[in-house]
Amino acid sequence: MIVWLSISSASILVRLSNAPGSICAFWRLFFTVLIILPFWFKRGCKLDSFSAISGLFLGLHFIFWMESLFLIPVLVSTVLVVTYPFYNLIFDRLFFHEKIFLRQIICLITGFVCVLMYFNPFFNKDLNPIGLILALLGGFFASVYFTIGRFVRKIMGVDLIIYAFSSYTSGLIVALIYNLVYRVDLFNYTLSTYLYLVLMAIIPMLGGHTLMNYLLKYVKTSSVTAIALGEPVGAGLLAYFILSETVDLYKIILSSIIIFTLIMIAYDEIRGNL
Repeated sequence: MIVWLSISSASILVRLSNAPGSICAFWRLFFTVLIILPFWFKRGCKLDSFSAISGLFLGLHFIFWMESLFLIPVLVSTVLVVTYPFYNLIFDRLFFHEKIFLRQIICLITGFVCVLMYFNPFFNKDLNPIGLILALLGGFFASVYFTIGRFVRKIMGVDLIIYAFSSYTSGLIVALIYNLVYRVDLFNYTLSTYLYLVLMAIIPMLGGHTLMNYLLKYVKTSSVTAIALGEPVGAGLLAYFILSETVDLYKIILSSIIIFTLIMIAYDEIRGNL
């Protein structure tokens, strides 16, 4: 519940900040690193190289997804970005040799077909294809981030704080380089914008990502990432009430089918752990 409520607020905070997505990614990670810095000092200022590699993909995940939020509706963006259990299902099989159930394969295919339907111009003439691609890439990068995170936390047994600081710092560097390359202004924003950027670090980052990283040591990657399946529902409702953003019935139906397939995949993952 805490993770769901935390991550559901992320997209709304990004939109309310009125800052470019890449800037939101940079400052969200910057403030998060700043918050956990004292705890990292207590761990002896250690860094982990594998954790840093996972952070590279975290930075890309934030940049691509947050950019998509300004191009397509919040509901569609969050549905596409939480498809990472699809990828994690495959990664868990390839790298951790875990069983995949027949129903999961059916749901995987069904889910991806529905994702492709978002690109159908006959029904979705109002959706920016660049925004759709960015959200999908954001989901893929998130899956790589969580897969490496599981290996680091469970197999290597790296401490949560060391993992979080190493990965968040490398993600921060990625966001910094991206903004410098594209010459995006890092500093000239309003006080209210910085307030929302700080809230991103406190609520969805610490209450969402960090708590999920803690769980990676104990359960499958796809089971942990499945917690995020409620994000589109929470984010969509918040977008409706706070941003007055609505979507048509076609998008709601597609989103519902995708979320259902993800839920069924998560159900079988949990059942497989029993």
